[in-house]
Amino acid sequence: MRAIIYYLLLTTLAFNPQSVAEVNPETIDDKIEKFQTYIKDFRRQNLIPSLSVAIVKNGDVIMLESIGFQDHDAEESTTEDTSYLVASITKTFTGITLLAMDADGHIDLDADFTTLSDWDRRCQWLTTSDSIFGGGILDNGVQVAEVQCGQVITLRHVLQHQVQGEPGSSFFYNPIVFGRLSNWVEENTGHNWRYWVNKYVIQPGKLYDIATGWRDEKASSVLTHLAPPFRHAPEKSDGLDNAIMPNTELNASSGIIASAKALARYSIALDEGRIISEPLREKMWSPSTDTNGQPMPYAYGWFVQQWQGHKLVWHGGWWPDAYAGLLLKAPEEGLTLVALGNTDGLRHEVNSLTGAHIEKNPLALKFLELFVGGTQ
Repeated sequence: MRAIIYYLLLTTLAFNPQSVAEVNPETIDDKIEKFQTYIKDFRRQNLIPSLSVAIVKNGDVIMLESIGFQDHDAEESTTEDTSYLVASITKTFTGITLLAMDADGHIDLDADFTTLSDWDRRCQWLTTSDSIFGGGILDNGVQVAEVQCGQVITLRHVLQHQVQGEPGSSFFYNPIVFGRLSNWVEENTGHNWRYWVNKYVIQPGKLYDIATGWRDEKASSVLTHLAPPFRHAPEKSDGLDNAIMPNTELNASSGIIASAKALARYSIALDEGRIISEPLREKMWSPSTDTNGQPMPYAYGWFVQQWQGHKLVWHGGWWPDAYAGLLLKAPEEGLTLVALGNTDGLRHEVNSLTGAHIEKNPLALKFLELFVGGTQ
């Protein structure tokens, strides 16, 4: 009798795959284990001496991995406090700060950015230096409009990377111009940029384990845990060599120094409304449209895109031959991925100058497939 029942059960499962999933569903622990195995292989394949990865689910850190060593001699192990230069992930802090300053009346995002005291000189250099950020043609043949030095460009245009050609008409990621937002704020408010980032991000989120640049005396302990950078060096036996420390000054584009654990706490504080109100947060993640009426891939300091029916907001960080990182959120699912490393092995081409395609990053794609899932 038992044999007959067992046979009938197998037959039912064979003809009803959904029943198989219901009988033996993949648990969150299974997914975490798979992801842990993946990131260990990813670290080796991409030559990242120190790799820190965190996953947040509905306000809880459900995974925190600290893998590898901070030094060339493998004597200083990576820990949950190991910190990194997060590079352009800093722009998410800038988005929050400027939106909050605008809401409180300290600045007007529609003010003229080109009143910056050194704008004329810097814009002239940018448009004559053969830098793609002044205008030109990308390797894939895409024409990048020249920055028009004589036109009015607002703070909002700069914050949303809409400064090429006619300001506000199209998106092109321009970190050079973006970085000068902090200089404009300092010239027009009487306070330095660190003051405002601390006022609107660090203090309300109680994020005292995040350093606003290497001169941040209040977060000196973060600096003592900084993983030194390495560059990929095929001529070396292990493929790695010591790298020059990048610019660690804080500005609108870069300078934040943090661990993966600290950025996970930043993400939680953001979700819980402790840093910025929910309406302002939704505005921060809502891009404007281009001249064709299509949503741009960038809002206020964050890339914004859809992936298989899910809204994603994210930012990467990259210091060439030194550091790379990723902060990726699926806000409707309550999920966040943080990944930081002390080579640029975490960086993969995601066409971030002209669009948002984070799924082209294999680490991000693995996270999305395991934890976010497919089309809703």
